[in-house]
Amino acid sequence: MTDYCGKSVPPARRRRNVRARAVRVASAAVLIAAGASAIVAPASAATASATASPVVASSASPAPASPARAFFGLAPASTTKIDGRPYFNWSATPGSFLSDHVAVVNLGATPVTLRLFVSNAVNATHGSMGFKNGPDNKPPAGWITVHYPGSSQTLNLPPHSTVILPVTVVIPRSAPPGDHVGAFIASMSSVIESKNHAKIHFVQQVADRIIARIAGNLKPGLTVTGLKVDYRAPVGPFSTGTTAVSFTVANTGNEMLGGQVTVSIEGFLGSTETHKNVITVPVMLPGGSDSATVKIPGVYPEFLMNAKVSILPTVLTGQLDQGLTTYSGNQGFMAIPWALLIVLILLVLAAVGIWYRRRRKRVPTAA
Repeated sequence: MTDYCGKSVPPARRRRNVRARAVRVASAAVLIAAGASAIVAPASAATASATASPVVASSASPAPASPARAFFGLAPASTTKIDGRPYFNWSATPGSFLSDHVAVVNLGATPVTLRLFVSNAVNATHGSMGFKNGPDNKPPAGWITVHYPGSSQTLNLPPHSTVILPVTVVIPRSAPPGDHVGAFIASMSSVIESKNHAKIHFVQQVADRIIARIAGNLKPGLTVTGLKVDYRAPVGPFSTGTTAVSFTVANTGNEMLGGQVTVSIEGFLGSTETHKNVITVPVMLPGGSDSATVKIPGVYPEFLMNAKVSILPTVLTGQLDQGLTTYSGNQGFMAIPWALLIVLILLVLAAVGIWYRRRRKRVPTAA
């Protein structure tokens, strides 16, 4: 993930500590829960739990002069109340129109001033995703209009209050099929003064994910690329070695997809060493990727070997995906049992030496 106040915002269920720099206006802690119906605790000890409550952010307390604690959140809603959906999950066709509602909640005992905007998801490291830290006019954020009271993105919420905002979505006829991911993001800024009188600017953000699946030629797909194998031969002639298998899983389709990875090593003489579900690839955006290295012990060197990486796909709760299959990649490699070969060569040389000695003894000496 990028820096807290960078161009993207970290996803749900990530623990983040307050990051502050003593300059006139310093960076701030950003808490983001990427629409997983998680409750995020204070930044000093952020935790998450799956509930039906709105996605919530709470204020951090890094300095004695910190402001009163604030708790606010977002959730999908009907026209009158939060409806319990874990995130915004829309299915639409090109050229269509739909409407929804987003609830902005102040759960704290103090008033809060929030800025609400819509942003797009971006690929981050290790298959994770982030959100651009600001409004975005590109799809899907550019398709979405939030009807703010007074046409202002700034919301002033009294203690223990909820405001429900209508949302309209216009899908253009040119919208490509597949999953388009963004988020509603509520942001609150506050400035406090540290012990050395530096101004510390804290930004707290919470997001609720949006997935707009556009009908058409849906192509879920994962590809195993960059498959490399490093076999460490054993020291003993009858011992086993360790195989390190490095690979990258890329989402090459147009749907969000993750998976459980199984790695197996097959020998020329028929042996197989399999490790199931050794890696969990997170559900990635189209174009996302995750790289890993898996070490498989207990592999006998059998000259011609094959490494196979298989991925059983997983999807987000609430998503219906068809045409899924097990995706895999293979890579052949050589595993030479050097220790055993050396022993065999020595045995052969010893046998030849013994045979030669006996043969010389049987040959009569010329007169």
